[in-house]
Amino acid sequence: MRKLILAVVSAAVLVFGATNQIEAAESGATEAGLEKASMFALGGIGVAGTMSSGERALREILEKPNAVAQLERLLTSATPAGRLYALLGLRMKDRAAYDQTIQKLKSSDVKVETARGCMLSQDPFADLVKEIERGQYDTFLDRKWPPQSR
Repeated sequence: MRKLILAVVSAAVLVFGATNQIEAAESGATEAGLEKASMFALGGIGVAGTMSSGERALREILEKPNAVAQLERLLTSATPAGRLYALLGLRMKDRAAYDQTIQKLKSSDVKVETARGCMLSQDPFADLVKEIERGQYDTFLDRKWPPQSR
């Protein structure tokens, strides 16, 4: 009986450990997706009006219990587009952290590729930060997407 209990406990520990490793890997992959984001795009894009991979990654991060920590890491390590997604996420999750960060990002003069519907453009990072600050993208993240549009 003792061996059976030990075997069951060992199996539970292995399963729990594997689950945690899978969750950590998925979380890291999502964060890496934003870290390398080449475009800032929210809402339906392209002819089909699908969700951008950056928005999808941001939505996944926002559902995690450690979202604020992930977003704060991205603010220092991500591409300019990734930093915009992280800033937007921080605005949604932790307004105090967002308020501390926003001033540092307003002065960047880099251009960021954006997609708005079917229109692609290059916009100044600082202008996009101002749009985030005005809450222009908040409703995009509140939107519920039908499964086929993701």
